[in-house]
Amino acid sequence: MAQILLVRHAEPALRGVFLGSTDPALSPTGLAQARALTLPPLPIYASPLRRAVETLNGRPATLLPGLREIDYGPWDGLSWAEIESRFPTDAAAKLANWTGHHIPGAEPWPAFNSRIAQALSLCPPPCIILAHLAVNSVLHSLLTGSEPISFQQNYAEIVTLEV
Repeated sequence: MAQILLVRHAEPALRGVFLGSTDPALSPTGLAQARALTLPPLPIYASPLRRAVETLNGRPATLLPGLREIDYGPWDGLSWAEIESRFPTDAAAKLANWTGHHIPGAEPWPAFNSRIAQALSLCPPPCIILAHLAVNSVLHSLLTGSEPISFQQNYAEIVTLEV
């Protein structure tokens, strides 16, 4: 069996908000995490967003637009408290059905899921995929059959999957 290593980008400078398409740099801690990240000599496929590119720390990689984080539309850059305050109905509906409720102006989950599946088809194993929490949750779901909402991953954490 071959392996796919799912790597989440290192800690961004902007935390505590839904980043989505927001494109912050890494924090000082994130830069240290990127320098300390030990990866095997496998092809790397990465999101083109800055926090992922900086996590590469100069490693060669193929940047795939399909691996960028989900676009939360009007929620990008907002904390959950701000979302609940500004969008109370959508926030409650999203909590009740995270993958089934569409936020107006945001990327629908089915389209996001399809985009990630297409990107995965461009990443032959064995390989490393360096992306984002929601992206990696869909990749994990596609590869294991698990529910994407149950997937958790820390900054700069590596999850190894046998495929």
